[in-house]
Amino acid sequence: MYKAKRIKFSRALSRTAAIAIAIIIIIAAIAGIYLLTSTHKSVTVQAISLAPTSFASEQGNTITFTIYGVTPGSNVVLYLGDGHEINETATSNTLEVSYTYNQPGTYLVYAVEYLNGKPVQNTSTSLLQIQVLGVLNSTATQFLSIPVISFDTAKNPSAPIVQAGTPVFFYGGYLQPPSGQNITISKYIWNFGNGQTLTVNANSSTLDPEINPVNTTYTTPGLYTVTLTLVTQNTSSGTTYEYTTYQSIAVTGSGVSFALKLFNGTVPNPGVITVAENVPGGPYSFDPQIDYESVGFEVVSNIFMTLVLYNGSSTTSFIPFAATEIPTVQNGGIQDNYTVYTFHIRSGLHFSNGDNLTAYDVWYSTIRALLFVGGSPGTPDWILAQYLVPGATIGVPIVTSSNMNQTFQEIMNAVTYNNQTNTVTFHLVKPTPPQLFFTAVADPLGSGIVDAKWLEQVGAGITFTPQGFLQYEQYANEGNYNTQVQNNPVASGPYMIKTYVPGQYIVLVPNPYFHGVPGVPAPNDTVIINWVKDPQTAYELFTSGKADIVTELPTNYFPSLKQLEAQGQANIYQFPTLSEFFFVFNINISNSSLKTLGSQYHIPSDYFANLYVREAFAYAFNYTNYIDNIVGNEKYGFDFASPYAGVIIPGLPYYVPPSELSNVPTFNLTYAKELLIKSGMYNVSINIPIIVSSGDTVDYAAAQMWAQALNQIDPNIQAQPLYLPFSEIIGLEVPGQNPMPIYYLGWIADYPYPSDFVNAMYLENGTYPAPDGWTVQYLQSLGHTNQARLYQELNTYIEEADNTANATQAAYYYKQAEQIAIDLYMYVYTQQPNAFWVVKPYMTGYQGHISYEENPMIGGAGDSLYFWWVKG
Repeated sequence: MYKAKRIKFSRALSRTAAIAIAIIIIIAAIAGIYLLTSTHKSVTVQAISLAPTSFASEQGNTITFTIYGVTPGSNVVLYLGDGHEINETATSNTLEVSYTYNQPGTYLVYAVEYLNGKPVQNTSTSLLQIQVLGVLNSTATQFLSIPVISFDTAKNPSAPIVQAGTPVFFYGGYLQPPSGQNITISKYIWNFGNGQTLTVNANSSTLDPEINPVNTTYTTPGLYTVTLTLVTQNTSSGTTYEYTTYQSIAVTGSGVSFALKLFNGTVPNPGVITVAENVPGGPYSFDPQIDYESVGFEVVSNIFMTLVLYNGSSTTSFIPFAATEIPTVQNGGIQDNYTVYTFHIRSGLHFSNGDNLTAYDVWYSTIRALLFVGGSPGTPDWILAQYLVPGATIGVPIVTSSNMNQTFQEIMNAVTYNNQTNTVTFHLVKPTPPQLFFTAVADPLGSGIVDAKWLEQVGAGITFTPQGFLQYEQYANEGNYNTQVQNNPVASGPYMIKTYVPGQYIVLVPNPYFHGVPGVPAPNDTVIINWVKDPQTAYELFTSGKADIVTELPTNYFPSLKQLEAQGQANIYQFPTLSEFFFVFNINISNSSLKTLGSQYHIPSDYFANLYVREAFAYAFNYTNYIDNIVGNEKYGFDFASPYAGVIIPGLPYYVPPSELSNVPTFNLTYAKELLIKSGMYNVSINIPIIVSSGDTVDYAAAQMWAQALNQIDPNIQAQPLYLPFSEIIGLEVPGQNPMPIYYLGWIADYPYPSDFVNAMYLENGTYPAPDGWTVQYLQSLGHTNQARLYQELNTYIEEADNTANATQAAYYYKQAEQIAIDLYMYVYTQQPNAFWVVKPYMTGYQGHISYEENPMIGGAGDSLYFWWVKG
């Protein structure tokens, strides 16, 4: 039966009795004990053990606990960590007890066996940690935040196991703030489970508690339940909302011992991988033909199959995934001078809803990708389209009202399928080396295989006519997305989505219909990815043992992480990336939208269309101080990043070092002021935000440094860094509607070739130029004829470089394109980072090789392929 009370050992228990019970437990744990029953029969009592159906669940779901080794006729009390207990009588050596947790939290669970009213066995030194996740829909997240409880492990290193009489320190926080308008966090209400409560007001700016950490002391051993309630409030109406999370605390003391159950001596909570990612706001989409950012990419990579997959850390070697083999000339998969590629699809593949995965689905997914090339914000589908449709260009819809009959035929001829042979054939517009084409079909963004039957069931089906193709293209634009495909798609890969709380967390579980293929095992782990509001919360979750992996921590955390590594509490792995980061100039600012970011902001919409203004701003950035002290190479003694100039970075073919380029900016405030005067914009008053992704404290500091320097050369320039969630920044990148004057983002390789970088960041209609106003026509309309000419030349060089098969010519054209882009000062280039995995020591890579998680195309973005992580 249930008893709603705090669980603790009675004060009336004498010290002698407590010692006796402890001795009995120890003996029983070794070899079992003999007891006399009321009928004087001897009974052998074996050590008992406890196992749950899952170490992670959701509020409202039932977990079944199985107690093994109990004596028939004994009473077993299961302590559930939330103040409740269940008392059952065993009828066999195994007892099953089911319980539903209705509140989210982390619960410590153990069992005690009683014979003749006396405790004879318990599992208190093998406490189970059960993680129960809060379930909030998109409506609820407007009003509520999920609270987070973590520990000050410097003061309580064994938490949640603590010593009676010792102060226990708790950090309070939240995953993400409420997303609704006028909704804020007002207070934090603590109940420590020992009769003490504490209400702490939230800071009006940060929303964090004004007192953090808080502390209490437990004087009596036992199991306690701590709760943290976040009170949110509508600042207009005064309406308040509450959401509570729970945390069990096990207090040891005289004669009473607690310890967590560690499998194989080191691994807590087997079968559950928990991740804390410092990415406030979470992903943009899970639609593989829509999403084009690194946070959603991680989920897409785990829930969607592609035809082929990068082989571990290699960027040039592939393994078949949905395909049975890698096409070659020898096996007949590549024909007609590398213009025809045929893939045989594995038999027996299924989507997560049980639908068969066939060649038809691969074909359908490819057609969908070709129709989404012109989506806004930008989509990844141009990567595949460039090989299949004549003239396909990044950011430009393939089908228009004037060409729909022609492009309908081109698209239908570009890819074909045969369900009898279960093959898909791609017909390329020009000879293409296998390593280059395979990068396109290996990228789940664009080439993820979706369930055609399911798409039609949810209203996302394609009408296969010229008019149908034209109309379908609109669903690639923000505001027209199919939200079911965006947020909860049927999976084809090793994992599927079980729960998604927008902007807060996602739970991935094994796809029951994915049985593994050579090189890609069927996973056994549940994966919980928390997108947290700031690095401190992510770090505290990791150090408190509530996360197995932590990502995107700023560089100033690395001295602490190295100390954890020295203490055996973390492993750090460094590897190179094909990533780069930069500040972006928007040369066509939407002033009406800018006011939504802050009424104080004002700037001429074409302010950054002035070449001398951009150049002045570029010379006002202190690149050396940024790398040495803000990123911290010199300050912390780590190789976090390298400076660079031009988007073709080291590691790519045709890289041009800065020493071979002219006009590369350096920090020079005197020259920057001269340029600003020359621009005619000196003494022009502006007040602008410099947008940085929430949680990126490093580049927030860089923006502060830059703003101070700009104000020094012209006091009329008022600039302040402004945090926005990463997903919101992506959503604002709409051509003609972009309010961000300057913002900080980056580029992570889709494939390891210069075209991926120059097309996205330089080419007209590219991922960045489109929302930032870069068109020849716009520059001409402003009278910037020289810039318009240079930008046209830049586009011409890129097209020549992308299309030539001559390596010498490609090198020349790419270098010319780089030089013009430098001369145009389109970006302020900041860093090419090295990547770091920070994991618990029991986390290893597939077959013992961490390199499986170090592919620059995937791990370089801070993203994991969870089927290649091994816990334990």
